[in-house]
Amino acid sequence: MTDIAEAENIYTRAAKFELAKDWNNAFKLYLQAADEFLRIHRTAADPKCRANAAKALGRAGKIEQFKKLTPLSTDYFSHQPSILKKSSVINNIQIPLATSSPSDSYTTPFNDPDGQPSLPTPEYTWNRPDYPNSSLPLLPSDIIQTIVNDCSVCASIAVCIQHNIRFKSNLLLSSLSSSNDGRYELKVLVNGDFRRTVIDDHLPFDSNNKLVGISTGPKNQLWPSFVEKAYMKLMGGYDFLGSNSAIDLHVLTGWIPEHLDLQSASFERERTWSRVMTAFLRGDCMMTVGTNDKTPLNYNIHSVKLLPSHDYAVTDIKETNDERWVTLLDSRLCTSECGQCSGSGSCPRVLDIRWDDICATFEGLYISWNPSLFGSCVTFHGSWQPENAENLSQASTHHLRLNYHKTKDSAHHSHINETNKNGKDSTETETETETETETEIWILLTRHLCDTRRTNEYIAINVQEDDTVLGDSEHVALKSNYTNSSHILSRIKTSQFQTPNSGSLSILACYDGQFEQVGFTVTAYAYSSDVMVSWDTRVPPTRYMQKIDGVWTNKTAGGNCTHPTYMVNPQYHLRVHNASTSIVKRPSTSTSTDKRNKTQVILTTQSTRDISLNVTAVWSQGERISELSQKEVVAHSGPYTYGHARVAAHLAPGDYTIILSTYEPDQMGKFTLKVESPSRFDIKAIPQEDAGMYVKTVRGEWDSTTAVGGLSQHRYHRNPVYQVTIPCASEFGARLQLLSRIPGVSTNLSLFPSSNLQRCIASSGPYSDALSGVDIPKRSISPGKYYLVPSTYHAGVHAQFRIVVYSGVSGTEVVLRS
Repeated sequence: MTDIAEAENIYTRAAKFELAKDWNNAFKLYLQAADEFLRIHRTAADPKCRANAAKALGRAGKIEQFKKLTPLSTDYFSHQPSILKKSSVINNIQIPLATSSPSDSYTTPFNDPDGQPSLPTPEYTWNRPDYPNSSLPLLPSDIIQTIVNDCSVCASIAVCIQHNIRFKSNLLLSSLSSSNDGRYELKVLVNGDFRRTVIDDHLPFDSNNKLVGISTGPKNQLWPSFVEKAYMKLMGGYDFLGSNSAIDLHVLTGWIPEHLDLQSASFERERTWSRVMTAFLRGDCMMTVGTNDKTPLNYNIHSVKLLPSHDYAVTDIKETNDERWVTLLDSRLCTSECGQCSGSGSCPRVLDIRWDDICATFEGLYISWNPSLFGSCVTFHGSWQPENAENLSQASTHHLRLNYHKTKDSAHHSHINETNKNGKDSTETETETETETETEIWILLTRHLCDTRRTNEYIAINVQEDDTVLGDSEHVALKSNYTNSSHILSRIKTSQFQTPNSGSLSILACYDGQFEQVGFTVTAYAYSSDVMVSWDTRVPPTRYMQKIDGVWTNKTAGGNCTHPTYMVNPQYHLRVHNASTSIVKRPSTSTSTDKRNKTQVILTTQSTRDISLNVTAVWSQGERISELSQKEVVAHSGPYTYGHARVAAHLAPGDYTIILSTYEPDQMGKFTLKVESPSRFDIKAIPQEDAGMYVKTVRGEWDSTTAVGGLSQHRYHRNPVYQVTIPCASEFGARLQLLSRIPGVSTNLSLFPSSNLQRCIASSGPYSDALSGVDIPKRSISPGKYYLVPSTYHAGVHAQFRIVVYSGVSGTEVVLRS
């Protein structure tokens, strides 16, 4: 009796945890109670204990099912300090926050306790410079790159020097501090916040006592070398893997990085010139340009050879006599003697190149924007965490919602977007009109660095206007492909403000890699003094959630809707419930009723970064969709995106078919579909058309003797005729498809008894030019011999086709009648 009492006590405790909604403890105790009851039943053969065990298992099963449908509520905003603290370790070195107290317990002269950064080769030595630090003013052309592969750092320092000369900005110099005991400290923006990088005054020299890193030639200015050393320590050593100047300047100055692919089909040459022309002359941006590894060594512009995978500093841009010029500085093509050049244009490292040549030749334009341009800014620090070990190779995502609202009635004219007021660019009127009705919001996603040697980590970002405000899913803004860069910037123009002068953006930050708990930072900037941005911290978790794992195989990867195989893509029957409203079959004509009855449904699908995918919801009765009709589509994730797709839409209660597709039919791999909603829903896989059936496939063609057209041509019997032998009563269906698309060709497939080619007993219906072909729907059929006839509506159509016959029994034969 004592054992029974203990088992009942465990069951009672489980029930209390269930009432308190502590699902984990309730689940564990119900299983424990079931084990105890079964143990007692095995020894005492007590039927009551067996019944109690079944009852406990039943409660555990219900909790397990509920946990699958209900996501845990997590306050991600309260975890930000711990994420910043955890991100303070880079390459196993502590890089503390700038707000933390510096350590004063060290000996003098100071020697870095972290040791010296690694060097490209071991023959170099670390020494304290034996010459005084010069006070001579620096020019951009004084920065000389030596053997270290840090052209982006050299270009970054050069453009900062140019900015200091023009605008007295004191960039970089204001971030570097020193003491008389050989201790230097550089303030850097890394892993979401400003931090302190501490170094000593040792620098690397070669056997000739020449600096291995950045040199300033005869001027002997040492601060660029210390900036370089601090950055090399942060990046893992002087043999680091390289970067680009926009990323370097983001770390060194906090300016916002933007990378434009000059060779992309979407690059806007004229609009970009208009953007940067005014901003550069005002000091609101700094720029560099870069070549890639495919730039030929013998490519010449004005008799100057370009280097592959190299960054060039932009020191000036100008318009003269209807010509647009960009002045570049190459930090590497100079010997020490060239340090005497004045920077007036006589230096061979200074190149004046037309803007059109820049766009045609270089791979990237790297722009760094002054953050003080933005009137409002908010930051979120998060962590990508896979849900289980199997998901480590798949994309992890984090969803945020950003609110924006207008605080004034006056319009703000964007300096970044407006044209040069002294010019006569035709885009001036257009830009002013845009800025009166729109504001631009920038979203910067930054992946935190843990080990700078990692190369197989990728990030992407998806930004769209949130349908919780707009009421539909047609406002897709920006989607990025995965990149192994540590930063992605998305610039979005919001729609014209509506009452109450507010809106919301949905942001999906994505990660694909092999590592757990990777930190990230999302920063949102509003380029308008009268627009404020803020995170929506009160977004409740969706009440119901379900995840489905699946795979695209060679039989289920049908590609996009322009392929006849689109119908074989994974499809799911989604039924959206509403307790106060009955299920409807099609949207109501009453707009007010629709809005009142609709509930939000979020569909998110994830796969690996090399698979471009889409998720689409279609009105249906829960059946498999063979042909996509735009009027039936109620929501879709927009253009195909690598690794992830998401759509949030308000759906009326009813039945839908959810289609997951890759862009090309040969894209295969695993995927996860997640459905979230505040209302109850059911979702289940829709079987393939031939699921559970025996399949026969035959190929044929209409040629000069058999391309006789339909019944109206009066020679229908001369079409290819296939004899189908059914051994016993079963289910039967068939589909006819053209092997290659022929516009305007309509087809039909009909079934006749072998005794009478005039009496059709089953048909695909009216002639159709559907891309997926035509089919005889599944039906019961008696044993016997039948004729299956494919035909085109018009005669004279020469084409190849295939017929897929499926039946419920084996032994079905399909042969061409001679």
